[in-house]
Amino acid sequence: MQKRFSWSLWIGSILVALLIILGLVGPHIAPYEVDFQERLSSTVVDGKTVITYPPLPPSEAHWLGTDKWGADLLTLLLYGAPYTVFVTIAISFIRLVLGTILGLYIGIQDKPQAWWLSIENAWSYMPIFIPVYFLLVGVNINSELSTSGLVTMFIFTVAILGVPSVAASIRQKTEQIKETQYVLAAVSLGAGREQIIFRHILPHLKEQLVIILVTEMIAIMTLMGLLGMFDLFVGGTYMTLDPVIYKSITNEWAGLLGSYRSFVYGNSIWIFLSPLIAFILAIGSFTLLAKGLRDKFEQSYNRTPFI
Repeated sequence: MQKRFSWSLWIGSILVALLIILGLVGPHIAPYEVDFQERLSSTVVDGKTVITYPPLPPSEAHWLGTDKWGADLLTLLLYGAPYTVFVTIAISFIRLVLGTILGLYIGIQDKPQAWWLSIENAWSYMPIFIPVYFLLVGVNINSELSTSGLVTMFIFTVAILGVPSVAASIRQKTEQIKETQYVLAAVSLGAGREQIIFRHILPHLKEQLVIILVTEMIAIMTLMGLLGMFDLFVGGTYMTLDPVIYKSITNEWAGLLGSYRSFVYGNSIWIFLSPLIAFILAIGSFTLLAKGLRDKFEQSYNRTPFI
């Protein structure tokens, strides 16, 4: 069987790599400081005084324009990139590690664990947005905690609440593998549970684990976008009362998207489009990578289904 070239895998890998690089160097290559603001200014054009004031459209000085308060949008996106990328990756890894440990432990048991199956069935009907929102909304808006404390709280809250879904996938796969002939033969020869897990089950789960990791990244970014629409931003929400304005403290992309959603109407639509396009590209990158990995693993299995 001829090996097919996977465009989605290569494009997704390149885009995800660029996102990680952007998260590492973004704040260092930003054209302005994070607290930079354009002010009211006047210039003389053809003998006439022209007054300019924010929001400013895209130009050579501001490639993506500025927002209503004069902040450079490209600068905000670059400063928010580390929070967008690495918070997503951190949550995914924590979910994967804890979910794998729990799923392997439950799946390797001789009898089905009724208590865990009840949790799985109940949790599968619960949108994770609901517990995350109500657990964090009271401490996230105008919080007295530090930004790092709020980010850490967000990471562990979202990670822990997402563990059951990952554990369910690992449990089901573990139960399938432990019933195969070679595992039953190893058990009959006296292999213990740890030996079965590390020598027989985990090697067959490695592709599944990679796909779960990338899929969780997509789900987490989607959740962050949904929370942003409800003014709950990663790292804290700053709210003013007169007028009522919600701003992201960390400038992560979902937070910018939520902060600027009112600009979808009017002549300053670039304010909303800049974080929207960045956020869509980020989710699209992980989606392409997940599809490419899935196609690659399926292709490998079709070539050697007997292994």
